[in-house]
Amino acid sequence: MNTKIRSRTAFPRVLEETLGKAYQEGKRSVDFLLLFPVSEQERDQIILQTKSYSVVLDAKWRFGTVLFTTYIRH
Repeated sequence: MNTKIRSRTAFPRVLEETLGKAYQEGKRSVDFLLLFPVSEQERDQIILQTKSYSVVLDAKWRFGTVLFTTYIRH
C-alpha cells in the first residue's frame, strides 16, 4: 500500500486514516511518500509519532527523509 502526503498539516489525519485502513485490509506494510521538506529533527518525531499507534509494529526511513515504511501488527 502506498500513500502520498502532500502537506505537513495533513500528515496526522492521513497517517491515522491510512494505518486504520491498512490494518482492516490485512496489509503488512504501508509506504508513505512525503511531498514536503522534513528536517532531521522532524524526521525522528515523525517516526515516534507513527510508532505511537498500536497497530504499528515498526517504522523506518528509506531514501533519506522522502519515504518511510510502516509495518503493521497482526
